Amino acid sequence: MKHLIILGGGFAGLWAAMSAAGERAKAAVSGDNQEIKITLVSRDAYLVIRPRLYEGSGDDKRVLLKPLLDRMGVTFVQASVEAIDPVAKEISLSDNRRGSESSGEILRYDSVILATGSQLKKLPVSGVEQYSFSADTFEDATALDNQLERIAASRASISNTLVVVGAGFTGLELATELRSRLKKASDKQFRIVLVDRCELAGQELGVNPKPYIDEALRLHDIELRMDASISELKEDRVILSDGEVIPTQTVVLATGLVASSLAKAFGEDLDFHGRLEVSPDLLIPGFEGAFAAGDVASAYTDTRHKTLLSCQHAIQLGRYAGYNAVRVLCDKATKVYEQAFYATCLDLGDWGALFTTGWDRVADKTGAEGKAMKQMINTQWIYPPSEAATREEIFAFVAFEEEDKAA
Repeated sequence: MKHLIILGGGFAGLWAAMSAAGERAKAAVSGDNQEIKITLVSRDAYLVIRPRLYEGSGDDKRVLLKPLLDRMGVTFVQASVEAIDPVAKEISLSDNRRGSESSGEILRYDSVILATGSQLKKLPVSGVEQYSFSADTFEDATALDNQLERIAASRASISNTLVVVGAGFTGLELATELRSRLKKASDKQFRIVLVDRCELAGQELGVNPKPYIDEALRLHDIELRMDASISELKEDRVILSDGEVIPTQTVVLATGLVASSLAKAFGEDLDFHGRLEVSPDLLIPGFEGAFAAGDVASAYTDTRHKTLLSCQHAIQLGRYAGYNAVRVLCDKATKVYEQAFYATCLDLGDWGALFTTGWDRVADKTGAEGKAMKQMINTQWIYPPSEAATREEIFAFVAFEEEDKAA
């Protein structure tokens, strides 16, 4: 029996599992006698709906993995991946938990999909570990929720100022949503300061979204400290690189993402974000049967553009990687990954949202219309099939169209 192991239970990992299980089922129907065991390893029992964590934590922000995996015949191992030996094709685990089932610390594979995601970039700044918040993980979002409750109830003037570090996509969503959330939680007047090294808020998004972003920031009365960074963080203040001191108890980091360090197991030749360059069918060059998907993979979406560290790309990367991994184990042709359509939907709090299409990010829907689109994306489109879905419905959810041809 061949063994496919998927590392990571985020969007890329779960979509890879659904796609791989679907292709395995299709191969069995077609008479392929290749037996394939599929195992998904994740340190978390849940798929966390990470793109929604700027809204806060809550049960609707995560989905249990095991029930869905059980219906597909995919083994779930809740564990942390300590190391990968791609030559011996072995994975070392720790903190393994599988209910009544037992498992050793070493898993061996014939094919592997690295889908271990990304995490917030660490800032080499004194006090950051002790005194900052973020919405990077479910636990982080919960801690931020608790902090907002504290400052909403506090009578101390220092509690009325919040600083968001990072004016990119996530920082903009956090800053504007924080204003909306605090208005609902308290009648107090809060000051929100947005800090970034760039000259413009949302600079990474290009020129087309700028007028809408500027309008939303004005509406939410968010102060900007551009071309600046934090040099020190203390319990009761943040010190900026130009010497400005801002009294605050709430500093929220949105400083960008870096790929999982497990990518280094397959070589040190990584891109700026720590990602592996992959072949058109998502194989990791030089390692038989090894694929990368999601935030650890750098792939061309079309002839010009490369994937971003985003849910949008992770889902499709996982879908292709799962399909291709099973095809390789069955000695069949793979598909070339492609994702020509690109869109963004930036939530801007009470202003609404900005939905853009194309890599130039041309506005398509704004304000309330954009907000409706964002809510559709956040509450429906990025979720896996429901608990009530049958095995066949799950496979249909990720299946490629019949007319698609293997590459």
